[in-house]
Amino acid sequence: MSVVEPAEDSARQRLHKALARAPLFADLEPHSLAAIERELSLLVLPGGAPLFRQGEPADAVYVVASGCLGVFRHEEAESAEEPVLMAEIPPGNIVGEMSLLSHSQRTRSVAALRDSEVWRLARPSFDKMTARHPEVLPALMRNVAVRNAEGSAKRRRQPRTFAILPSGHATPAARFSVMLENALRRIASNVQMLGPESVHREPEWFARCETDSSFVLYRADPTATEWTELCLRQADCLVVVRGADDDEPTLVPFEIETAQTGAVFHRRRELVLLHEGADPRPGSTAPQLAGGMYGQHHHVRLDVPSDVDRLARLLTGHAVGVVMAGGGARAFTHIGAVKALRASGVPIDQVGGTSMGAIVAASVASRWSDQEIASHFRKAFVETNPLSDYTLPLISLFRGRRVTNLLRLSFGEREIQDLVLPFFCVTANLTTASADVHTVGKLWRWLRASVAIPGVIPPFNEAGEVHVDGGVIDNFPVRAMRRLGRGLTIGIDIDTGGALAAGADAMEPWSAWQFFRRLVWKRNETLPIPSIVAILLRSALVASAARATEDRQAADLLIVPPMTHIDLLDWTSFDAAIELGYRTTMEVLEKARETPVGTRLFLA
Repeated sequence: MSVVEPAEDSARQRLHKALARAPLFADLEPHSLAAIERELSLLVLPGGAPLFRQGEPADAVYVVASGCLGVFRHEEAESAEEPVLMAEIPPGNIVGEMSLLSHSQRTRSVAALRDSEVWRLARPSFDKMTARHPEVLPALMRNVAVRNAEGSAKRRRQPRTFAILPSGHATPAARFSVMLENALRRIASNVQMLGPESVHREPEWFARCETDSSFVLYRADPTATEWTELCLRQADCLVVVRGADDDEPTLVPFEIETAQTGAVFHRRRELVLLHEGADPRPGSTAPQLAGGMYGQHHHVRLDVPSDVDRLARLLTGHAVGVVMAGGGARAFTHIGAVKALRASGVPIDQVGGTSMGAIVAASVASRWSDQEIASHFRKAFVETNPLSDYTLPLISLFRGRRVTNLLRLSFGEREIQDLVLPFFCVTANLTTASADVHTVGKLWRWLRASVAIPGVIPPFNEAGEVHVDGGVIDNFPVRAMRRLGRGLTIGIDIDTGGALAAGADAMEPWSAWQFFRRLVWKRNETLPIPSIVAILLRSALVASAARATEDRQAADLLIVPPMTHIDLLDWTSFDAAIELGYRTTMEVLEKARETPVGTRLFLA
């Protein structure tokens, strides 16, 4: 960070405008203001550069003349995570005054979110000004109070400016940019796209573009030109665009600004893989993900406009995520809920789930039609009982091979990364005693792990760790979806209450002779005691049922079909469960139409 003499008239003009709006100087007489102005020195901060860091001594207060600064809080408990953005400091505001007033170290880090001009007033000059003009202190304290109120809650900042970075000259970046611009206009009408012709504009001009627009697209060059580097500094989100079948290495040599030393924060980085008339090939996505460099990747078929609309919603935090709980045969209700959401025009932009809910979510992420989903599940669970391959119960009652074969037949060798819709599923990791959220790897393998009911189906072993049905820890992973921070969350929960009961006279365990008599003389009557499979399934869900209230409160829209009359293992309830899910979802959506959440859903 270097000090630049304020020789340029344009910089002085921007300073005058900032001083007129800054609360610290608003009440000063012109001659006093002129004296203070002579004490100020100009700092030019490129986007991403730190102004000061948490823990440093407080030696000055700063006035933002152009661009935008961000105030960041570092979480001690989450030291490996990105710092939390507490507040934005636009032109005409001051920063650094709190630590100066309290004579303490900096309690927050501040960095430039854009190319910015900042004027520095050193502590001796600040102390002299406040001593001569004590009337500035009330306004200063009001400014501190307002900022504390605004930054008291931990919040996720949604990007508004995007740098579109083509990976090479052959990438159809211009075509894609126009499609994304049109998709963003369906979210907000005032969208601007800026190209290389804007490279020599002053920071104030870019600030005005961003102030006047809901979203700004910076269409960068495929190489590290002056314009591309400016795009990197101005954008909230870096969107790398490349052809899905492009085997050539990315031509962008700046490594998506990861080489920037001493950065307080890193911008969100997204990868867009463009397809022409085809879905991703199994196994083709993982080699393009650059070892976790990107926060999320997106498959966009250029011949499918809805893919670009989905991308626009995911990038801007206007997406709709659907979470599906586990619950045995009751999870068939998810099929009806999906059908209702689609029929009502509610977009499904990303999906996740646990156990049977994860399998239904995977079918949605695979873009199966309503008819295909119903057909696959009817064949797999109604016409063929997957829990019928009994084995010697050393590890489990069933071998699980039928479940494995059904999942492999349905989803093939596709990896989670290859799914057009973002998807996750949850397993219970018995080795680490945690709920693991899976977004990479073979789809059928992690689905098989997510439905591995302890004692019923053998556990799934991966890299020395043992995974079982995710319902053991997190049966309704709404909070996993919310952590993605991409928009609204619709939660479809399964009420597992009433899933287990015994006859009033069944006080003791039955002997083999009692079972034999029942099978011979009363074989048409329902057994008054639950089966071992039902006991194990219900036991697996009990722990996560205790957190059901908190999970349900985390959903923006909650759908809970009344299903206590359907047994968890009653596969023959297939059609009734689908109809119940459809009807309940339609009722919930109708009630939600006039609410703020409903308005956002139906405008998405």
